[in-house]
Parts: sequence; structure tokens; C-alpha cells
Amino acid sequence: MKKNIVLIGAADSIGVPYSRDNKQHIGFFEMIEEYLATSYEVTTINCFHMSTNNDNRYINYLLSNEVSLESIKDSQNKMLKRCKYSGIYPYLELPKKFLNHYQKNHDDQHIIVKESIEKNKTIFIYSAFVNDLLKAQNLSLFKLLFPGRIKKEIKKINLDQAIADLEDNIETLISLNPQIEIYLISLFIPTKIPFIRDNLEKITLFLNYQLFVISQKYSNVYFVDNTYLPEESFNNIDFHPNQKGHIKIYQNFLREYQKNKK
Repeated sequence: MKKNIVLIGAADSIGVPYSRDNKQHIGFFEMIEEYLATSYEVTTINCFHMSTNNDNRYINYLLSNEVSLESIKDSQNKMLKRCKYSGIYPYLELPKKFLNHYQKNHDDQHIIVKESIEKNKTIFIYSAFVNDLLKAQNLSLFKLLFPGRIKKEIKKINLDQAIADLEDNIETLISLNPQIEIYLISLFIPTKIPFIRDNLEKITLFLNYQLFVISQKYSNVYFVDNTYLPEESFNNIDFHPNQKGHIKIYQNFLREYQKNKK
């Protein structure tokens, strides 16, 4: 008989699979879910969003309140509908035929994030940071698409608060469940566009180093390094990974997970 495990994924939009090449609409989080299902009975709480609820503050909200999976899916469906009709699809290369991963089930109202962490063996896939950095200074990824503006925009980014918020959430997770496993999904240098890659490399390396340092402070926090995803991991101007990119992130996770189990 398989043991039970709770898999939680939060919070930024790279967890949402949406490139046209991704015919099955499966991202790295779903790949992790399928892998764990070979050994466990998996209860999956997918918290990934594409807009408002995709930062450290949202994770803090999930950990501090009695939030159900049904409530999470309600907000995801509203978000996805808003994105679908906003005109943003062509820029993000989302599939023409939208597939909703967030259909509600009868049991969702009874699955509470905080309670699930407290009472079960839990793996937490922590993917945040980018949105915290952008929101802090009212930036957007689109502002980084202009060669004449990118250096000025990057200078506005303040990492200190995002790092502090992330570590606060990690400590909360560990207080809820001292045996929890937390995997920090690092940033990557995005897109195929040379001037963007060149300008974002330094700040990406610095932030990922901070994440690595945090992982060394806690025995159950693990750093998944995605810094140098190959350029083939992206489509055109998109900052998000395509199918190859999702596979690479999954492989990087799997390497760290299996090393942790030895």
C-alpha cells in the first residue's frame, strides 16, 4: 500500500504550462506529480497563478489563513479567464485552445492548505521571487524588452525585501511541519534575446546565490539550480519556459530530489 504525500506548488507563473509547443499542456509541476505518484498516493495542491496571487505575499496568506483548495481554484479560474480575454495570449504564446487545469472537485472544499501541511508528509515546490521584484517597483517584464530601458529598470529592483519575505515563509512552513521538504526553484536567465540575457545574468546569479545560502541554513530546504537553461528552453521573446524548458526544470528538480534521498 502506498504512503500518502501532499505536493504543494507555489507561487509564480512559470508553473503554468502555456507555450504552443506544449501539446499536452504539462509543466514541470505536473511532471513532479506524475513521478511521485509512482511511489505515493499524492494529494496535489497547485497554487500557481499568472497574475495577482503569484508572489511571497500570497504564500504567506496561504500559510496564515484557512484557505481551501476550492478557494484557490476559484481565484485561478477568474485569473485564467481574465488572461484569456485580455489580449495577452499572443505575447505569452499561450495555446489557441485553452485547457483549464483547475476544474474543481467535490473534495476540494475540505482540503485546507495549512492543515494539510501540518498533518501530512509534504513536499513544497517554492517558485516565487520574480513577481515580488517586479511588483515592488511597479515594473513589468514588457519594460525589459527595450534595449534603451532595461539597464534603468533593473536598477530599480530591490532584492532585500523579497529575500526576507521568502525566508519568513520558509520558517513558517517549517514551524507548521518540521519534516517538510522545501525545494526552491531558482530563477533562470530567460528568452533567446541576447541583450536581455546579458543584462539579467548578473542579477539572476546574485539572487540564486541568496537562495542557495538560504538552502544551506535549513536541513530540509533544497536549491534547484536552473540558472543556465539552454536558449532552446524558450520561444521567441517569451520569458517563460517552453516544453523543453519545463522538462529541464523537472530534470533539475529530480536530480536534487534523488540526491536528497540517498
